[in-house]
Amino acid sequence: MTGTDPGIRGARTAAAKTLRELPGLVRAWPDHDRGMVFERRDAAGLLRAGRIDVEGRVRTLAYAEDPALPELSPQLLHQQSGSRLVVHRAGRRAVVISTDRVHKLLRAGRAARLADPRAARPFLRAGLRTPEVLDRSPSRLDLELLPGRALHDLGDAGLPGWQRLAELWPGVPRPEALPEHTGADEAKVLNRWYRQAHALGVLDTAGASPAGLGDAVGRVSALLCEPGDPPAASHRDLHDGQLLWDGTTLSLLDLDTAALAEPGLDLGNLAAHLDLARIQGRFGAAGHAQVGSILEDLGRELADESRLSVYYLASRLRLIFVHAFRPGAAQWLPAWASESIKLAASPTTAWTTRTTTGG
Repeated sequence: MTGTDPGIRGARTAAAKTLRELPGLVRAWPDHDRGMVFERRDAAGLLRAGRIDVEGRVRTLAYAEDPALPELSPQLLHQQSGSRLVVHRAGRRAVVISTDRVHKLLRAGRAARLADPRAARPFLRAGLRTPEVLDRSPSRLDLELLPGRALHDLGDAGLPGWQRLAELWPGVPRPEALPEHTGADEAKVLNRWYRQAHALGVLDTAGASPAGLGDAVGRVSALLCEPGDPPAASHRDLHDGQLLWDGTTLSLLDLDTAALAEPGLDLGNLAAHLDLARIQGRFGAAGHAQVGSILEDLGRELADESRLSVYYLASRLRLIFVHAFRPGAAQWLPAWASESIKLAASPTTAWTTRTTTGG
């Protein structure tokens, strides 16, 4: 897996051009070889999902409707006052928040896997709170609405939540009956993101050559595939938006991807998102340094430095390809991509190098 393929298109495509011109764009994702799916706000402020095919043609779904999500409907939002549609990824999932619960709407048959109690068990044992399952069907999962605000939104004010994480995270059990996610699996994830972003022509916002990014992806992927640390129970998508702090309790959300993986996977992803918060202006220099020190201490306790470096870089590179599909990234993404390529030149020392760069 080198990340470079001369057959992949690099120039902006019709789909990418349409995406950039889409009014009210919130987020977008690659849709395999079919183009992209997106969320946008319409003139009334409603969250609308849709698709852009590879030729740049747009199809926007009706509000809160999706043929692939049988239990998503406007009626669901009207059942309780104040209900909000906060996520709608066309054909994949939607999330509605009401006064006391979170409704996850999925394709038929997908909800059972997300309700597996084994996913929450290791984190509950460590003292983290996770949402209880209140109700379910084959295509819907109703979860407890937990108190607090995401560390992503709290910024510098979330420091006590990060300190609580440092107290609890080492207690997450290592042996657990969860699916395995290896370094080679993570390399596949990284390569898939690169290939899709490159093929769909969105990497122009990164301000770096696709070949340079591909070389960095290849270098990091090769190291991910080498033998690493013993696996532990891992969230596998751990970032500051998944952690809620209410001043007393730290809660962990979205355990859909929980697995046995190297500890560096979660810690590297947290560190990459922390540095992203700094370059986006959501963290001040002092707060960034304090939380960075917390993660460094956790890293010394739980993982080998070289593995932390490789997983940190994998997360950092993946964030380039994720945000290349989103509005506003052009303001900071070129600096982030340039720094990422520099760090990838010495991939086994990036964990310590990042402490001086701050993203």
